[in-house]
Amino acid sequence: MEQKVDARSLIDKGDELLKELRVNEAAAEYARAAQLDPSAVGAHLGLAEANLALGQYNVAQMACQATQRLAPNTADAAIAQAIEATMANRFDAALAAIDRAIELDPPRAYAHALRGYALRQLRQSYDASLAESKAARMSGTHDLPKLFPPVNPVVPEVFGSVPIPGQPTPMQAAPQAGPRPWQDRTNMERARVRARFLTRNVPIVTFALMAINIAVYLVCLVFSNFDLLQTAAHPDNPLYNYGIQYGLKFIEQDPTLVYRIFTAMFLHESIIHLGFNMLSLYFVGIITEQIFGRGRFLAIYLLSGIIAGVAQAVLDPTGGALGASGAIFGIFGAFGVFFLLYRRVLGPAANAVIGQWFFWLILNFVISFGAPVALYAHVGGLFAGLALGALLVPGQVRRR
Repeated sequence: MEQKVDARSLIDKGDELLKELRVNEAAAEYARAAQLDPSAVGAHLGLAEANLALGQYNVAQMACQATQRLAPNTADAAIAQAIEATMANRFDAALAAIDRAIELDPPRAYAHALRGYALRQLRQSYDASLAESKAARMSGTHDLPKLFPPVNPVVPEVFGSVPIPGQPTPMQAAPQAGPRPWQDRTNMERARVRARFLTRNVPIVTFALMAINIAVYLVCLVFSNFDLLQTAAHPDNPLYNYGIQYGLKFIEQDPTLVYRIFTAMFLHESIIHLGFNMLSLYFVGIITEQIFGRGRFLAIYLLSGIIAGVAQAVLDPTGGALGASGAIFGIFGAFGVFFLLYRRVLGPAANAVIGQWFFWLILNFVISFGAPVALYAHVGGLFAGLALGALLVPGQVRRR
């Protein structure tokens, strides 16, 4: 009995073959997928990528146009535009399109490899090496640059055009001016490049949030006579007096108290409370920040914390609350939803991570039910993180 094959499985197989540089086989799988489902964007984009590697620029051009027609304003469309610009030797335009694709869908190894190729064509070897290294880490192979034409290639025919003697073909356009050599750059430019290199994988936002929470606690500690275990219990501490969150009943009486929903996110009851929260933020924050990027990560953290505070105030109208737990549960939720959405792309590794995520989620809620914590803030932060993670995860996954 013949096994049923769907377009998605053919596209996935083509992706694997392309990564292994078995380009002809990959092109065949993409073509079968496009025949089964003419609306499968991944099949057309795969055909564009494979035929770029094969030098079949007419086919690659048609596949790029189909991709942009089927999925405009997506990472797929941006990569297709970059491939078109690459074939036309317009590497500045290719680089701009790749940057859009990476912004929409950061964890795409092919996009980073193509970015490295465009940068190398523009003679920006240093940045090109960084992009190629990132592509290698994401894909597990250093061979992706072999999918692109040689640097400064000579191609006699592109898109069926006939070259005119003495005139450059699209792939023979005059070399574009690259940046000034390293020795000719100013000290400020060199410092900026070095700083970008040194911080390329550093979770700056996570460390900054940890530093802010710790700094606020140290100030509170001074006002509380250095009582590590009951820091918030001292009545003369102004940070707690004016920063702890109140419930909805108190906010209704004095609407100005609503600001405490935000300030309470950076206050902690004791050194133990702070330690547990900062440890959790460190472990889940460093990887979530790399997945979503610094801006999205910060937005998820702050919005989850605020939504968690609102949930706590509404569902416990006469109580108080403080701590970063709601925001951290939001980060935890965004981390989980990323792997849930990417589970087919990442394969068995994603399923293992999802299993561990569910285990720690259940364990944390079991502990929360037996401890004097702001349970509603934890629940509110988690659901906020799940929703925000689904909204802010790269666009290609959301579209699928």
